Amino acid sequence: MVMLIKEELHHFYQVLEIAQELGIEYDKLTSSRYARGLLTHVRTYEPAALIDKLICGAYIEARSCERFAAIAPHVDERLGQFYISLLRSEARHYQDYLTLAQQIAGEDISERIAFFANIEAELIKSPDGDFKFHSGMPV
Repeated sequence: MVMLIKEELHHFYQVLEIAQELGIEYDKLTSSRYARGLLTHVRTYEPAALIDKLICGAYIEARSCERFAAIAPHVDERLGQFYISLLRSEARHYQDYLTLAQQIAGEDISERIAFFANIEAELIKSPDGDFKFHSGMPV
């Protein structure tokens, strides 16, 4: 997890650098309805809460892969290549999250993964008035 955290922080600084080059000012955003919607179903006791958060993280990372792949061909080459590099990282990350969740659980977590799959699908299909990278259907 330490390596994953370091990689995510590195990506954050890369994004800040690109944004500065493009004249985009950093603005802290609130979490998306999508992320909040997943996290509201996290159990409240440990280690179940940690397992659920890791599963939610895996879905968020996997959805990022999809979004980066969709956006990359429609931006300039440099930004597109950056998005592709992020896509590859996110693909590893979602697998890392699920592996860690499985290790912590010490038992099959496929039912819990399926539980969050249903929630995630509903969040993606439902109208979302706050359009962000991780959003549902635009209103």
